[in-house]
Formats: sequence, C-alpha cells, structure tokens
Amino acid sequence: MKLPGNLAQQSSKAFLETFENLYEHSPWFVEKSLPLVLADEKYNSLEKFHELLSNIMLDAESDLQDNLIVAHPTLAGKKAQNNELTDFSTTEQKSAGLSDCSDSEIELFESLNKEYFAKFDFPFIMAVKEKNKSEVIFQFKERKENSRNQERSNALDEINKIAWLRIKEIYEI
Repeated sequence: MKLPGNLAQQSSKAFLETFENLYEHSPWFVEKSLPLVLADEKYNSLEKFHELLSNIMLDAESDLQDNLIVAHPTLAGKKAQNNELTDFSTTEQKSAGLSDCSDSEIELFESLNKEYFAKFDFPFIMAVKEKNKSEVIFQFKERKENSRNQERSNALDEINKIAWLRIKEIYEI
C-alpha cells in the first residue's frame, strides 16, 4: 500500500476510496485533507497524516462534529446483531468480543447504551479494538458519570483513536 501522499499523487480517487471510512460515514474529513496531502510530502508519514485528519475533525464546526458522533453505531447493538455495521466497525467490535455476547451480556449492553444515550443524546464511543468486554463495560459505567461536555470531548478523542487504528489496519501495522 502506498503512503498517503504517494497515493494522492497517483490517484485522488484511490486516495479517497482508501481512506473514506476512517471517520464513520463521514468521508468529508478525508476529502478536505486531499489538497493538503498533495501540497506537502510530510503527510507521507502515517502519524502526520493522522494528525492532519485529527486537526481537521477537531477544527470542524460543531454541527459537523455532532453529525460524526451520531453516525457511530452503539456497541453490541442492533446493527451489530443484524450485521449492518461498516467493515471497520465489525472488525473492531469482533476484536473486543462484542460479537460473541451471551444473551445477558446483550441485555447489559442494551441497558448501558440506552442509559448513556438518554443522558448524552449520542452513542457511547470507544476505540474498542485491542480491548475486551470487561474494559468496555467498565468505561461505560465510568464515563456515564461525566458531564455532557466531557463526554462530547471524550467521543471526539475516541473517534480520532479509532481513525488511527483504522490507518494502522489499512497499512497492516
């Protein structure tokens, strides 16, 4: 796989298709990065490329950030149970064991998702790859005690962690 800058130089279309799902159902982050990646070879570094995308997302208007947050699926929720997740989300939830929940664990996740959404009006977001069910449940319980502003900030941080993990998956590192 070519590095981001080289890929963009070769084909804008290939660049956009490769990275369009780094941010859940929000390809515009990658679209906005394209001219910047084309203009500066430092974005051939995966770390710098991720930093650019993170900054684009964090500097975006609040409503665009909110749309990104609500685009995320609930963990071990109905979409996961019905195989309606993106390929990245499916892999991530599976790696944390969320695709192998018992009936009681599904009930627990449904309850946690419902409580969290009722309080914050957006889904609980966590970079679950490289985590396990216990860690996810612990974070759910800890974070539901936060303020809405803190959880919105946590959601954006977690979304950028997810994007980094997805970049690493693309490049198999």
